[in-house]
Amino acid sequence: MENLRIDSARPALTPEQTLTGWRREFCVELLGEGKARIFLRAVESPSMKADALRQAILFHRVGATFDDFDGCVAAVREPLEQLARTAARQKPGADNLFAAVTYDRSAWDRVMLAIEHWQRRPRVPSHRTAAEG
Repeated sequence: MENLRIDSARPALTPEQTLTGWRREFCVELLGEGKARIFLRAVESPSMKADALRQAILFHRVGATFDDFDGCVAAVREPLEQLARTAARQKPGADNLFAAVTYDRSAWDRVMLAIEHWQRRPRVPSHRTAAEG
């Protein structure tokens, strides 16, 4: 059974939006029962952690040149699956007004570290010849 649901929508950012503060965020919506939805979103202003936690969404800002969502998800799949396994939905109460989910924070830290490592990896330029097009 697939516990990660990957949303393939890729929000585009124009150069003008990038210059005016728009950014992309790599998001994990913790659905509970070991499941999560992974998606990319574009936001005009930085997301607020408390607001996102009310929706059981964790997010990590990615660079303006981030363009290989599928490659990144594949590279960080193991920590994402571990994070999903640790998540449990809960009802907000007096002791916890903001978070709709509990999760292993160290698992989320590993996801963020893996995303950062993936973004900073050395890229091998394509060496196509004129005959290859």
